[in-house]
Parts: sequence; structure tokens; C-alpha cells
Amino acid sequence: MSVFPTKILLATDGSEDAELAATTAVGLAMVTGSELHVVHVGHAVPEHFEPTDVEAAQKMDQEASKILEEQVKKIENIGGTIAQSHLRVRAQPERS
Repeated sequence: MSVFPTKILLATDGSEDAELAATTAVGLAMVTGSELHVVHVGHAVPEHFEPTDVEAAQKMDQEASKILEEQVKKIENIGGTIAQSHLRVRAQPERS
């Protein structure tokens, strides 16, 4: 059993700190031969959104998708290989 991870999960919000974390994650993945997974979680749509606010919710989804796409491109530009990217934009219903 290896002491190195086989998968690395990088959570990003597109900030400068997240870009530093991305550089570190790419280096670690390359050195250890680990898969790199990238995730971005967009703003949750408030429960009080009315059906007329669907357009606003779609805009929030698009912004979250854009942030993830930009981060994926930056990682690829510095030589990283992403096994999978993940986007979460909707609030999950609460479980009882």
C-alpha cells in the first residue's frame, strides 16, 4: 500500500488562494501519480425564489460553471491533467 493518495480533490472558488492550491495540487498529483479531481460549489439558490426568479437561478448556475471552466483551463495550462471536474449549484433538499 502506498503512502501517497490515489485521488486528490481540489475545491476551488476562483480566488488567488485557490489558484495557489491548484498549483500545489497539480505538483502533488504529478509527483505521486494521483488523479486530480476539481470541484466548485456555486451559490445555493435560496428556497424563497419564486418561479419568476428562474432566470436569476440560471445566471447563478452559469457563473458557477464559468468559474469551474476557468480553473480547469488554468490547471491544464500549467501542465495538470484533470481526471474529472465536478460542479454543484443546487441546494440539496434536507433529509429528515
